[in-house]
Amino acid sequence: MTKIRPDIRAITRLVPKSGNLVQGQSELPIDPRLAKEAAEIIAASQNHYGPSEGDASLRKAIEAKVKKYNNVDVSADTTPFELMVTNGGTGALIGIAQSYLRDKAALVFEPYYPYHRRILEDFGAKTETFELDENLKFEKDELLALCKTLKDRKEFALRAIIVCSPANPSGKVMTTDELQAIADVAKELDLLVISDEVYEHYVTGENPHISIASLPEMFERTITVNSFSKSWNISGWRLGYAFGKGELLAPVNAAANVIYVCPATPLQAALGKVLMVDPGYYPRLREKFDAKRREFAAGLTDLGFQIYDSGSAFYLWARIPEGNSDAIAFNEMLMRDAGVGMTPGSAFADSDRWDPYVRICIAREDDILAGAMEKLRSIL
Repeated sequence: MTKIRPDIRAITRLVPKSGNLVQGQSELPIDPRLAKEAAEIIAASQNHYGPSEGDASLRKAIEAKVKKYNNVDVSADTTPFELMVTNGGTGALIGIAQSYLRDKAALVFEPYYPYHRRILEDFGAKTETFELDENLKFEKDELLALCKTLKDRKEFALRAIIVCSPANPSGKVMTTDELQAIADVAKELDLLVISDEVYEHYVTGENPHISIASLPEMFERTITVNSFSKSWNISGWRLGYAFGKGELLAPVNAAANVIYVCPATPLQAALGKVLMVDPGYYPRLREKFDAKRREFAAGLTDLGFQIYDSGSAFYLWARIPEGNSDAIAFNEMLMRDAGVGMTPGSAFADSDRWDPYVRICIAREDDILAGAMEKLRSIL
């Protein structure tokens, strides 16, 4: 029997904005400098097609960003292109699925981001899950054994491992040892690694964010996917990027050129002007979200939730209060009685292990979070 998974967007429509802790997007205001640059560029009629690989100035800014924050030496000038701007992180994932994964399989760590599965399967690939334990950890030998079995099969042979760190939905930050274990498996079995690093600037714990492409011999087999949607509060702009060895990235760029031609040109130009201007931008973002995480997690703990110490701060991953085992029913009660919604853990999993868990998005204004907490207190 196929497991019924909650529909995140459908749940979002059922709760008022004041209680929406469901959808994984930042609802904080846009940076005023970015808004100003975009308005001026649009007014100057710079609104036409651009190259499929993206605006040259933005690509140069991304080059600097990747070198500074990811310890990966890429060049915006090298051809084939080592980095490209994409139509959101989703655009990069679609390009990868089209280029590398048709009639192949990719492995995801469960709990997983549902669009990793949906994109692959809509483009003729198969998704395989590797379930983490209740502490969201794994054994390298078990990963290797599963990947070897999947690699050797005739149909939908394993082609790639998808790494999402910090993870959606759990916020889990992979340790150096965990990333090295994945790298060792990928090298031994000649697998591609797709690294989704959208939440890199929300890392607040003792484990720093590490790009798997920065590990020895991994740049050559890794395509890193990222997005500005969350960290710049512009999810509707659909701006992301991908980087990797030029020969790896070239088919992705060719696919993007067919699928969406180019990302929005005036918005790229605007972001290119401000991306690396303020060295304090990302540290302030991290501090702001760490404060949100600490305060909201403390309130939830008082109400009986068990919060997973993920090491990052865009999402909270929590077990619902004792006496409750079905997060779908629990969330329906919250929406009905408090006007507050979360995302049940079963939206991110095949197994039943995660049924008592919820993902809570705290990328909201402080007054929204405070109001949601008061509503939760009123019924819990």
